[in-house]
Amino acid sequence: MRQGYGNRSLVLKSRHVLIFMFTSYAVVFSLFIDAEARNYLVLFSGTVGGLCLIATGLKVQRHIIFALLLISSMAVQALVIGNDRGLLSVGLTAVYACGYFAIAALFARIQDQRAFLQNMAGWLITAFAILSVIQMVASLASLPVPNLILSKGLWSYNSLSMEPSHVGRVIGMTMLTYLVLMREPFRLENIIYIPKKQLKILAAFLTTMLLSGSALAAFAIVMVFALSRSLIWVIIVAVSVFLLWPLLELTNFVQTNRVMLLLPSFLSLDLDAIIATDSSGGSRFVPAVIYLQESMPSEIGFWMGYGRDELARFFLGRIPGFGDTVAAGFVPGFFVVYGVILATLFFGVFVLRFLSQTTAPLIVFWLIFISSSAWNTQIFWYGLILVQMTWAASSQDQALLKMKES
Repeated sequence: MRQGYGNRSLVLKSRHVLIFMFTSYAVVFSLFIDAEARNYLVLFSGTVGGLCLIATGLKVQRHIIFALLLISSMAVQALVIGNDRGLLSVGLTAVYACGYFAIAALFARIQDQRAFLQNMAGWLITAFAILSVIQMVASLASLPVPNLILSKGLWSYNSLSMEPSHVGRVIGMTMLTYLVLMREPFRLENIIYIPKKQLKILAAFLTTMLLSGSALAAFAIVMVFALSRSLIWVIIVAVSVFLLWPLLELTNFVQTNRVMLLLPSFLSLDLDAIIATDSSGGSRFVPAVIYLQESMPSEIGFWMGYGRDELARFFLGRIPGFGDTVAAGFVPGFFVVYGVILATLFFGVFVLRFLSQTTAPLIVFWLIFISSSAWNTQIFWYGLILVQMTWAASSQDQALLKMKES
């Protein structure tokens, strides 16, 4: 469809707006980051999305009503037991959600959604790989490293993300989306076959993930290929890891060794060991362990929320290596602030509604790697956007198949 905005001399098509908004949720440029790690590019994109929804009459999905109910309830809760900062947090959630729904509405106008999303995913993976290599070369040559925001030093590059551990999440889920869309629609895929024309994307993916120097990224590589295949492939990967475990422990590859140390730490629930092994990746999971140990279903706050100030009671000084910093992502931070009821509604509106055979791998990946991120961050909403867009592309395929069969 050639729907657009502007006059005849400069027509801004909805496809162009979609590309800009989708990309702004996926990448981070140091130019738009302030001292508190706010990304003004994605906030601008979300604001543009809200204006598009209001001013251009974009057709929104029906579940936006439940999203409005959710955000309104969050605002009421912030007013009753929170403070002005809590209300500002709800406003920020609304901005991210506006961008989310605008992307969904713009994507609905795309005629071949599967091809569009696969091309965008491939482009992003390639762009991340190119910048990762440039950062590596610049670092080795003692030159200024472009787009360097947060890094652990040599062999740890953030590419187009905020930090190296974010690379594993963003590119991991993007690659999983790419592989899911590669499958022949409505056919069981071959469990080991990858077309030759896709090998460049695969090489770019591995390059980006390994150059991040993150143990989480190394683990995400395994999960991406396991989740993108059939159940048989998942079993093969699990058995292979079990059999090769002694050999992997003998390697000197940094990321592999860190994964080998990280997994036993998780199983033992040793908070100090998790943080000591991988401070960035481990810190995403430690708050969930604390919440499970401390939450009390008999308390009204467990169901209705304790409020933003209670985050300090749960987590302040209890996460090794974080001192006076309160670090808690959506899981379990959202549960603490807004309670199990609103958290369940959030899952229903933005996750479970899009559960299907096609999106199940993406949702599993999101739950494992991204749900521990703060809910007012672009990485969190980028994951939700990929789930929604993949579901929409799959639904479009099914509708076209039914039309052909009728």
